[in-house]
Amino acid sequence: MEDSKTVSTIIGPLNFSECSKTSSQSEERDVTCLLCSKIFTFLHEKDLYLAHLFLSHKIVISDEKIIPFLDEYLVYWRNKFQDKNISDPLSEYCTTLLLNHLPDGTPAVNEKYYLLSDVLPEDYELRNKLHQKRLEQVVSQYQFERSDQTFKRECLHCREVITPTRANFIEHLYVKHFVLLGKVENLVFIDELIDTVQDKLDKLVCLFCEGKFKDRSTLKEHMRKKGHKRINPANRFYDKFFLANYKNEMEKPGTGAHTAKQSVEQMMNSVQISSTAAGQSNSDSDWSDWEGEKQNLNCLFCSINDTDFDIIKNHMKTSHEFDFDVAISGLNFYEKVKAVNYLRRQMHLLKCVSCGEKFKTIKMLQDHLVQLKHYGIGNKSDWDHPEFFFPTFEDDSILCNLDDPNDNSTDDAIVIPEEPIVCAATQMLESC
Repeated sequence: MEDSKTVSTIIGPLNFSECSKTSSQSEERDVTCLLCSKIFTFLHEKDLYLAHLFLSHKIVISDEKIIPFLDEYLVYWRNKFQDKNISDPLSEYCTTLLLNHLPDGTPAVNEKYYLLSDVLPEDYELRNKLHQKRLEQVVSQYQFERSDQTFKRECLHCREVITPTRANFIEHLYVKHFVLLGKVENLVFIDELIDTVQDKLDKLVCLFCEGKFKDRSTLKEHMRKKGHKRINPANRFYDKFFLANYKNEMEKPGTGAHTAKQSVEQMMNSVQISSTAAGQSNSDSDWSDWEGEKQNLNCLFCSINDTDFDIIKNHMKTSHEFDFDVAISGLNFYEKVKAVNYLRRQMHLLKCVSCGEKFKTIKMLQDHLVQLKHYGIGNKSDWDHPEFFFPTFEDDSILCNLDDPNDNSTDDAIVIPEEPIVCAATQMLESC
């Protein structure tokens, strides 16, 4: 077996522009594929690792997002999969799922996929041990931060140096500057939270809506007027700074809450979601004082671009006789994603989006689309394949402007627990 690091063969998306003090994050380490010799660096290449498992070996790990120390989990199962006494580890440890397509979307009959989940008692026990290890680490850090009397840091808004506890710092931000990061008795990894907030302010980014501003005074005025002197409770990034979430993490249902097929689809969907997460919108801001740069949106059929999506849609309607809103009406969010990625892929390959005919130049393709009125999204059978969950262009801003009609999320999705957890850390640990 090779010891050297193998370069991943997974091709990334195209680009329009290029055509005691403990952290909540694990240290980076190399992790070898469960079945082959490819090596990936965690956490930096975690998504590539999971994509490789799916595309190359048709393996899906259920609920991987809530597995703490995922690298340790994978190392454990690699050792199991490499056991020469087990003739067929996939059948031995995984649930087999039959689907009618290959990972690249090519039609197939009864193609085998493998789901590694906590349905297997050994996997269930491993996940519980990792959750217990995470909880012990978190509780230890929580107790340290509550008792440490050596804290010293300059305020994020004024030059006052706050000592000797983190609680004093959090209280100072709220009492003197009305900046709310949460109740200190509910927080953990506070230093990392403060670093995150300071980094955003240094980059002139609003804590709540994450709009970027031209100078610090404009940012401060915006946060004051909009009531944005707080972290956004709907932003899941901040979950790791709240103690209750680690207890809740252990109580989340495993694969029993999903069918095997849903777990496979969830894994494919997560790749697309991670690519478009930067496009989240905030409904409570009119952005009237946002001075930051807007992202260009490229027409689906030509090189025209603009920062206003309505202008691009109107351009496609008048220049290409293509009504984007009508074309995608009736589709759910993921179908819209696949349809857009299909159009991008066809145009990049110089193929007609409706009939699939290939041309030598973009001009010949566009003439064909005009003459035969082939502008559209094609048949659903053309684009309703897993391969089109992956974006053709990594900076495709149209994907960030697709709305989800089934998205019922509201600002009521509070991350900060309403009930304080004072002195509850030890009880949480003992109850597990």
